[in-house]
Amino acid sequence: MNCAFCPHHKCYTSGQNCTRLTHEEISEYYTDEDKKMMRASSATESRNYLKMTRLEESVFFAKEMGVKKVGIAFCIGLANEAHFCAQYFKNEGLDVQSVCCKVCSVDKDLLELEKIKPGQREAMCNPKVQARLLNEGGTELNFIVGLCVGHDMLFTMESKVPVSSIITKDRVLANNPAGAVYSRYWRRKLGILEEGTV
Repeated sequence: MNCAFCPHHKCYTSGQNCTRLTHEEISEYYTDEDKKMMRASSATESRNYLKMTRLEESVFFAKEMGVKKVGIAFCIGLANEAHFCAQYFKNEGLDVQSVCCKVCSVDKDLLELEKIKPGQREAMCNPKVQARLLNEGGTELNFIVGLCVGHDMLFTMESKVPVSSIITKDRVLANNPAGAVYSRYWRRKLGILEEGTV
């Protein structure tokens, strides 16, 4: 598949199926729990389209799923943002567990990790332990606030419950990674500016 380079996306506009999968096969592919999540996601989109922020949608989705306890795994660089997200969740009636990336304060030397400032103590990010602690805390959904690329993957793989992102970190673009493709200056820098554009 190479959908990102499709010129028309007729799967969206006119029902074109570019795979060999039948609709019956697709229906069987989704478990009952998957279908529950799909219904909650569809309700979130259809009832709140262009009305809610992602933070608000996350709470709406959790409530549609019947979830009472959520987890937040956050980057220390977004501790304030994580605080506000957790406060909003609490205000909306959810029980919130949160774990910072630097939990356990393990020096990077333990896993022989490259440091930003060699020769100095530097606590490593600890995504697998973040997930473990939220698993032990009994969360039903987990949300990521700004975990590093790679650490977000390890966290997601270790989490026993579904994971979504509220904030995706981008240290250069004020945590707006889409800015790199919205701005023609960045598109030019990245070598993805379309031919003929200035």
